Amino acid sequence: MFDNILSGFGAILSVGPILGIIAGVIIGIIFGAIPGISGIMAIAIILPLTFYVDPIIGITMLLAVYKAGIYGGSISAILINTPGAAASFLTAVDGNALTKAGKAGKALDISLFSSVSGEMLATLVLILVAAPISAISLQAGPIEKVFLLLFAFTVIGTLAGESIPRGLLSCCLGMLFAMVGMSTITGASRFTFGYTELMAGFTFTPMLIGILVMPEVINVIRRRRVPHHEMMITHSPKPEDNRISFKEFRSVFRTILKSSGIGTFIGALPGLGSSTAAFIAYGEAKRTSKKPEEYGKGSVEGIAAAESANNAVCGSSMIPMLTLSIPGDDVAALLMGAFLIHGLTPGPLIFFEHTETIYAIFAGFLITDLFLLGIAKLGFRFFVKVASLRRYYIFPCVTVFAFTGAFTAGQNMNDILILIAFTIMGYSMRVFGLNPAVFIIGFILTPFLEQNLDQALAIVGTDYHLFFASPFSWVFIALSAFFVYSSIRMRNKAARAPQEKAV
Repeated sequence: MFDNILSGFGAILSVGPILGIIAGVIIGIIFGAIPGISGIMAIAIILPLTFYVDPIIGITMLLAVYKAGIYGGSISAILINTPGAAASFLTAVDGNALTKAGKAGKALDISLFSSVSGEMLATLVLILVAAPISAISLQAGPIEKVFLLLFAFTVIGTLAGESIPRGLLSCCLGMLFAMVGMSTITGASRFTFGYTELMAGFTFTPMLIGILVMPEVINVIRRRRVPHHEMMITHSPKPEDNRISFKEFRSVFRTILKSSGIGTFIGALPGLGSSTAAFIAYGEAKRTSKKPEEYGKGSVEGIAAAESANNAVCGSSMIPMLTLSIPGDDVAALLMGAFLIHGLTPGPLIFFEHTETIYAIFAGFLITDLFLLGIAKLGFRFFVKVASLRRYYIFPCVTVFAFTGAFTAGQNMNDILILIAFTIMGYSMRVFGLNPAVFIIGFILTPFLEQNLDQALAIVGTDYHLFFASPFSWVFIALSAFFVYSSIRMRNKAARAPQEKAV
């Protein structure tokens, strides 16, 4: 294996692949940072350009766009509180809080270092244990995934904020809107009220932009009379506030390792994606944190957890695709198409039939991480300068990109109406104190839960004890129970703290 890895580095360390990686990283960062323009759009645009180059150059360029696009979403999330992707929402919560405190450099630093660390760890897992992990992930059928998703919903309890009832209401609203349209199992129409336009449900991209991005635009409009110097990004005079020290990075490294592990595992399970990984890792990090009260208010540890988990999915989502021809998410499906176009058929035989090419692509993964680290770090000042422009320059552009992204998602004018409707709803949620993060995760996870629950019920029939026949099921039941117990204990401890101080 190590001989193959060395030959892979030899193939990737030439002018063509390196230029492709550099171009992919720059394109990915730009596309990822623009709200409404997702990584899959960037890959779809770049894909035709790769048909005329060597597979090593073309595929590594697409992978660079993918990786950099996931990271790019955190830049706009941190600086102007408009996440470029759903997976960056939790980064926006803590990152923008640090930006408002004059610590934008610290937030950008920990986001970048965590992203690169998560990606590199997942890539090493991909290289070393791709086949064993894919075999284990295949053991997780519909029944096991039901319990995994129930565990994910228990994590929402730690993200509900101070008001659990409002958090539950936000989650239920997300689940309700996810059920609109035709059932994928029975074909029955639900909550369409006779409108055929709703048969396909709500398109995810315009809903996401409406809930997360456009309310910030409305908030800026409301504050239009506030002087620019009061809204612009401030810089702390203390150097330590504008960077992450080695001591701070070391203090969150355990969180990065744990969250990267969560992201790697979630990515290897087809269909769940980076948003699910980010929410689960963030909730677990908050549960075990020594300072859980800082989460949502500018926690460096919170940013590290979310970013390392959602970026770890990049590498691990390739595991089922390469070894079993099962794409881990929509981006992996697009990349699978690129492999096929270049004459590489994913599956167990790909490691024997195209050994040099595959290990060159693996080496490209690691090289991409290094270029992402260097290029993004060099661009920090530029990002901050752009974000420091007057708001009437930035947010009209954000609005244009938001409407463009909403339309291009499905080439349908109805998506514009969906965007407007969810913009009103997203702003109303903020007014009434509901939690957009919990709404989004409820919307994302409900289709997976519904589909797997239907399949699980079809498998067990009337033998309901089969739900508990798998050891995976008991593992997730135990994790859910432990998570609920520790969350209650953490809340009780937080409630007692002010009384103990008073005494």
